[in-house]
Amino acid sequence: MSQKAVKAFYERLAQDEVFKAQIEKAKTKQECSQIVREAGYIFTQEEFEAFTAQLLDSSAELNSEQLGEAELEAAVGGFLLPINPNPIQTYGIPPIH
Repeated sequence: MSQKAVKAFYERLAQDEVFKAQIEKAKTKQECSQIVREAGYIFTQEEFEAFTAQLLDSSAELNSEQLGEAELEAAVGGFLLPINPNPIQTYGIPPIH
């Protein structure tokens, strides 16, 4: 039940700018907790930390996916433009000889 409350809290925090602003304006942990409880989200600090850690772990797993050979080639050395030895020519002015 409390995991659902933490998840619902995160979802509202992401979607409701007014609620997010209320949380950000809180000066103390107690004030923040009171805003959260009054909004109907009941969970302990431990439950909040456990759910947050779970989110961070799943996010790290998504970001740690290694690039394949094709992606590496495209990102690092797949396509380079030749260097123009006469940059003036690039802008339509004939080169000076």
